[in-house]
Amino acid sequence: MATRSRIAKLTATILTLPITLAVVLFAVSNRHVVALEFWPLPGSLEVPLYVVGLLTMVIGFLIGGVIAWLGAGESRQRARAAERDARGLETRLADAQVEIDKARSLISTRAAPAE
Repeated sequence: MATRSRIAKLTATILTLPITLAVVLFAVSNRHVVALEFWPLPGSLEVPLYVVGLLTMVIGFLIGGVIAWLGAGESRQRARAAERDARGLETRLADAQVEIDKARSLISTRAAPAE
């Protein structure tokens, strides 16, 4: 189990480092100030270009996550139904095992020779 955790940490580090480097390089390369104007609103907001780019990427990531989560709703619903069915079957199995044990004890008491 410890090996699996180390592998997961190593994989996360290997994936995170290049992404972090790319974000830092993007921010350093795009420090120019741009004016953001939102059409129906008056005025403008001056921010560095990298803020606009990174904010756009974060918003896109969040929207994609929400869409993926909504798309997996049917699968989650089926999984919950399967869990309910499994619990019901486990209960029925336990009840059947109790009945089998009762029947075996009844058979063994009847089959015992009278002395």
